[in-house]
Amino acid sequence: MAYNLQELRAFLAVVEDGSLGKAADKLGLTQPALSRIVKRLEASVGEPLFERHTGGMRLTAYGKALAPHAQLLCREERIARDEINRMRGLAVGALRLGVTAGASALFIPKALGAFLERWPGIAVDVVEGIWDELATRLEAYQVDLVIAPEAPETARIAAARDCAWHESMNVIVGADHPLHSGSPIAMQALLAERWCFVPERTEPRNRLVSLFRKQGLAPPAIAVSSPSIPLIKSLVAHSGFVSWLTRPMYGAELKAGLIRELQVEGLGHERRFAAYHRREGILPAPALRFLDEIRRQAG
Repeated sequence: MAYNLQELRAFLAVVEDGSLGKAADKLGLTQPALSRIVKRLEASVGEPLFERHTGGMRLTAYGKALAPHAQLLCREERIARDEINRMRGLAVGALRLGVTAGASALFIPKALGAFLERWPGIAVDVVEGIWDELATRLEAYQVDLVIAPEAPETARIAAARDCAWHESMNVIVGADHPLHSGSPIAMQALLAERWCFVPERTEPRNRLVSLFRKQGLAPPAIAVSSPSIPLIKSLVAHSGFVSWLTRPMYGAELKAGLIRELQVEGLGHERRFAAYHRREGILPAPALRFLDEIRRQAG
């Protein structure tokens, strides 16, 4: 069965918008014209792809089966077109990148700066989030690479292990915090402190809990949970909180004397990062070039 890319793109527009009217406006078509295109695809498949009802269009079982393959075919066609246009000098493509807060602090900005010096015409779109969110975006073709702490590979996501690097994590407090004495302290001394940290089920939070439990201690109670690193740094610098971050995240505040590092036995931890991509399909040329830049930076 040969699929028509125009029909597949129309099909995916209806899937995304849930109605013929909205999808037709997006595609610059009349609703009857889009309806005819969808019907041609259904005739080609030999089965109904949508259930039509007053609230819009709902996928049938056949439509649900076709959707991920349609996404892949349309995505690969766009990658091929961008690469041919790049060779002709007509376009250079786009890099769609997902990063966690730790990766975005210092390493990735430096890598992006060097990358754009080599490829100044490439448009870069960066999304920041936690691993679970970014992995979902990667599988859905919303980003092409994810830079995150090392995580288990899955059936659909693989790690570019030769693009790994590490950064140190340290306990931090404000400059006037009573624990800042210059001498090493025990982990148990941190249990009575007010903590601010990233939310539950994130890799740093899981790692912190595991390190405390490894010493036979209950993990510290987190008074303020937030994915916002600027908020966490502000709470540490100005409100007497304790936290645990990679050094690049708070380098400016450390240099300015607003934040201090504590020497805590058992919490001087190396956090490893890696680049992740989909197993299926072809990685777009801008993403491949960015992987090369990460290798240069990490090396």
